[in-house]
Amino acid sequence: MTQIKWNLFVFFLFPITFYQCQKESLNYESLAIQITKEAKSNLQKKLSTALAEGGTTAAIPFCQQNALGFTAKMGKANNVTLKRITDKPRNENNRLSPEEMMVFQEIQKQKSSEGVFPNRVVSSDENVTVYVPIPLMGQCVPCHGKKEEMPTETKTTLNKLYPNDLATNYQIGDLRGLFVVIFKK
Repeated sequence: MTQIKWNLFVFFLFPITFYQCQKESLNYESLAIQITKEAKSNLQKKLSTALAEGGTTAAIPFCQQNALGFTAKMGKANNVTLKRITDKPRNENNRLSPEEMMVFQEIQKQKSSEGVFPNRVVSSDENVTVYVPIPLMGQCVPCHGKKEEMPTETKTTLNKLYPNDLATNYQIGDLRGLFVVIFKK
């Protein structure tokens, strides 16, 4: 191939390849947002029901028994790996790996002036991983807020079910954790 033909080939191919890569990332991110919104919404509904029926002393055991399984089931239904991770876990299965800690800290530092944390998309040869922030919302405060402000029965239930609990002393808007959505390529 002559140099001119090669330059034209590269000139026209590069924008198409670049566009497809951008399009691919955006699609993964959009899909991850849809999956995590559904997971978050369904979990919030179930937790709200448990709270309404028995307060935090009912919601905490419900969460302990169902949250991990529910998240994994949602992932399987969407043909992805779905998990929740945090720097201050209540459940050790939600602890960040060293690589995830770097992503978490990066996202935490990039909170906008409006209080919004960015998503992060990381691609490898095998997977596309999308990290979707989980900010602490008002309904989370009874179980994740300041420990000294929690009712005694809430603290007792947490201490009984999660003796190594680190998931307290958050304020509304803090980064509680991340949803991790892993797509196989």
